[in-house]
Amino acid sequence: MVPLHLYVGEKIQGNFEPKKLNLLLNFQVNCPGCFLYALPTFSKLYKKYNNNLGFLALSTAFEDFDVNTTKNTIDLVNEGTLVGHTKHALAEYGYNKLQIKPEFPIAMDKKMESSQIDEITEKICLLNPNFSIWSNYDQDLFLKKVKNYLVKLPEVSLTFTTNQFRGTPTFTLFNNNEILHSWFGHVKIAEITTKINSFN
Repeated sequence: MVPLHLYVGEKIQGNFEPKKLNLLLNFQVNCPGCFLYALPTFSKLYKKYNNNLGFLALSTAFEDFDVNTTKNTIDLVNEGTLVGHTKHALAEYGYNKLQIKPEFPIAMDKKMESSQIDEITEKICLLNPNFSIWSNYDQDLFLKKVKNYLVKLPEVSLTFTTNQFRGTPTFTLFNNNEILHSWFGHVKIAEITTKINSFN
């Protein structure tokens, strides 16, 4: 199994209490697909399984750092305020605010501090299954490339970046900090429920 590197920053709503089986949603406030598909799906799953599963929605940022912020996430949860591309996309459906207040725990993806860069670099490199059998030279070269990449980013959202998720939305089913299954993009709720039920 692949480990899940979960870094929880500022709590926005509720408390995440890990259970034997958990579902994580990484989303961005400036991600229309997150609001058109992922958050409604996550809400339905929460209502159905919250007695048995731990749920956490992490507001993250890998782009549009001026929009995907803590303030905009707080305004979203408290006031239903939509921003950026999400605001424009939902306006096409006649919505100028988030229609249903989320009930599940929501937090910010923790930002990397400069003192963590070597630790995070190594964790990313170890996601490559062949890294441990490479020569010292190749390992050092890969470590330097990853570190240089991280240094150039305006900011690093730890959960999103350390797990090398492809984008948002990303659903991750995990157990004891190990990833059991992960989905990127628009996924049918039946596919997620089938996988949840297979582990219950």
